[in-house]
Amino acid sequence: MSAKTLLVAATTLVLSPCLAAEPLAGNRYVPADKLPWYKEAPDLPVQLAPLWGDRAKGEGGTLLRTPGGFDSGLHNHTADYWAVVIEGEWRHWVPSTGEGKGVVLKPGAHWTQIKDQWHQDACVSKIPCTIFLFNRDPYVTHFPK
Repeated sequence: MSAKTLLVAATTLVLSPCLAAEPLAGNRYVPADKLPWYKEAPDLPVQLAPLWGDRAKGEGGTLLRTPGGFDSGLHNHTADYWAVVIEGEWRHWVPSTGEGKGVVLKPGAHWTQIKDQWHQDACVSKIPCTIFLFNRDPYVTHFPK
């Protein structure tokens, strides 16, 4: 199965819960070079681009972009989320359980993360990583104090 086929299948799997959401008011087209990228935090090299919704308030689809070699450090979120790798090679693991440890996620791969569970992410490729994120509930990132 090609990476493109896997990406389509994974995206369909991730998006299927939201297909029954409220109807669209109309069609919308946003070229990739017009995405409204912004920095997630001043001290992190992470950029976000909202695709729909507002992840801080509720359901949202968001692209996340990091440089190659990025390591998030330990963190958690206030909402469950679903993720699909679009570009680069990614690792996502839960240190307390060992889940995901050593698994390299390439384009088309996906994972889920339950809320409030400490985990870590890394872009293990030399090229930047782009990840599609979907959440249903308000989503805020926390780091250990």
